Amino acid sequence: MLEELSLFAYLGIFILIAFSGFIDSIAGGGGLISIPTYMIFGVPAEFILGTNKTVSTSGTTIAVSRYILNGKIDWKTVGYAIIAALIGSQIGASYSHILSKETMTLILIFIVPFIFILNLKLSGNKRQESEVSSLVLKSVLIGFFIGGYDGFFGPGTGTFLIFSFVTILHWDFGKASANARIINYASNLSAFVYFLFNGNILWEVVVIGLLGSFLGNWIGSGLVVKLSEKIVKPIFNTVLIMLLIKCIYDVFI
Repeated sequence: MLEELSLFAYLGIFILIAFSGFIDSIAGGGGLISIPTYMIFGVPAEFILGTNKTVSTSGTTIAVSRYILNGKIDWKTVGYAIIAALIGSQIGASYSHILSKETMTLILIFIVPFIFILNLKLSGNKRQESEVSSLVLKSVLIGFFIGGYDGFFGPGTGTFLIFSFVTILHWDFGKASANARIINYASNLSAFVYFLFNGNILWEVVVIGLLGSFLGNWIGSGLVVKLSEKIVKPIFNTVLIMLLIKCIYDVFI
């Protein structure tokens, strides 16, 4: 595979995966960029998901590490949500055969605009966080159900986590983004191990993708640490629009 890809292809993968990591570290949704990238540059279908999960999980390590070192993770709340997400992800995966990809995509076409509009209505409304015990219960439910969605279908998981933290836990976008990344990271690790043991990873492409992903995640997480809400909100809305466009494309084109 290494000999089959041109220098231009590797450069394209590096740039687009760097952009994917940048977006993913801020608002989730990096897979909306990375998956088509691997398809465009000819990565065989059986290797796309494993290669993508390897690159995105490794790259996210950079973002998660920076959030932890800068005290952005609310461990008292999110620690329970991580466990719930892992459980939900496994349950969701076991039921993933029930609905077709086309049906789930059609459902998202109706859900995403609702989230976008609701987010616009909630913008600027500052609400006080709930008590710690209430936060834990809510975060567990968020982790379980969105983790279940991640195992069941997946697209937009990180974005939906951010939205849930903002609307249900009343966190600002900066805090929601950092904590969503670590939950999504935990569920991605589980999937990565699966692909690793099944050999569905194209390591020649992973090497180039990792360099881009590390760069994108480093820049993106740095902006979240410094600018927080100012950078997360507009990119969050952009990711929602990208997700909606992809869903419409998948169903109708």
